Amino acid sequence: MKKRWAMALAAAAFLLTLVLHAPGNLLYAWVLNARPGMPNQLHGIHGTLSQGGFAALTINNRPVLGQASWDLHPLWLALLRVSADVQSSGDPVVRMRVSRSVFGSVRLSRVNAAGSVKALLGALRQPLPVEGQARLDLPLLRLVGGTPIEAEGSVEIENLAWTLAKEPLALGSFNAALSTANDVIHVNFGSGPGPLEVGGTATLGAERAYELDLQLRPRPGAPEQLLTLVRSLGPADGQGWHHLRRQGTLP
Repeated sequence: MKKRWAMALAAAAFLLTLVLHAPGNLLYAWVLNARPGMPNQLHGIHGTLSQGGFAALTINNRPVLGQASWDLHPLWLALLRVSADVQSSGDPVVRMRVSRSVFGSVRLSRVNAAGSVKALLGALRQPLPVEGQARLDLPLLRLVGGTPIEAEGSVEIENLAWTLAKEPLALGSFNAALSTANDVIHVNFGSGPGPLEVGGTATLGAERAYELDLQLRPRPGAPEQLLTLVRSLGPADGQGWHHLRRQGTLP
């Protein structure tokens, strides 16, 4: 009996080593054949399953990340979870640990990202006519079916400018704090230096339902173009805030 167990363990170890050192492009081609039509696509894969990288990640044919590498943590496989450290060197620069259980929950931890606001919004599939620099520090982000269900951390945006105008319209610097309570993600908005003051909250809860109450108020001396832009949101309340309110369900 002991000999049979030893042979089984040796065979399992051999197969695991074989898979971990298999060429990543061949394994990915096998995945694509098994699951055709996936919206997420990797391009230019190199290296092995254990340690490798790719030239680009696209979602629905839209580029999201470029020039990234991964290091797999094989010990997590014993707990039926795939875990790897991923980092990209393009715009944005991203470093994080990605893990996924057999039950489908994706956990991103130690997420640090920095780059242009336009690039980060493109990665989130939310293109907007803005320029600026952004930093993300998210100790935890958990997703199910691509939708965030838990988040902790902060986002900072510096020197944001609206680019639909003839000349870029400076807006200022802003921040957001993310937390989760009772299965609802809460976002609190704030602002730093600049002609536009921002506040308000947002929530994302069950069934992908979201609510947004973004408050905007021009500071004294703000350019007329910014005043016109903010007034287009509607009349101000008693404290001078203009509200951008939205609610609905994420697609």
